[in-house]
Amino acid sequence: MTQAQTNKQIAITAYQRIFGDLDVTGVDELMSKDFIQHNPTLPDGPDGVKAVVQMLASQGVPKQKVVFKHVVAEDDIVFLHSRTEMAGKEWRFIDIYRIENGKLAEHWDAMMEMPDAPANHNPMF
Repeated sequence: MTQAQTNKQIAITAYQRIFGDLDVTGVDELMSKDFIQHNPTLPDGPDGVKAVVQMLASQGVPKQKVVFKHVVAEDDIVFLHSRTEMAGKEWRFIDIYRIENGKLAEHWDAMMEMPDAPANHNPMF
């Protein structure tokens, strides 16, 4: 397996476990202690991600299989394009992770709720 393939598997496994299975213990196992967060609503480090997972679970977001449309890796960077459900709505995510020493080390993202009345008929996923 190439390093890019290994990094894809690390990112997919971490994302499913943390955000699909809502498993807070996955944060400590799969995320660097020095995790760098580029989402401006979350602090650096694993605690911000743990708080998001706990908030999702407390709001009744179900554990679910994350559906990945695109997974692309180059060097230590992995791009994930995924679909999940939150609060009865479908959401699309683009997450970019930097992998270091087998763990998620840095993160960028963009997310969008599926609109009730889309302006076109092109699928988001």
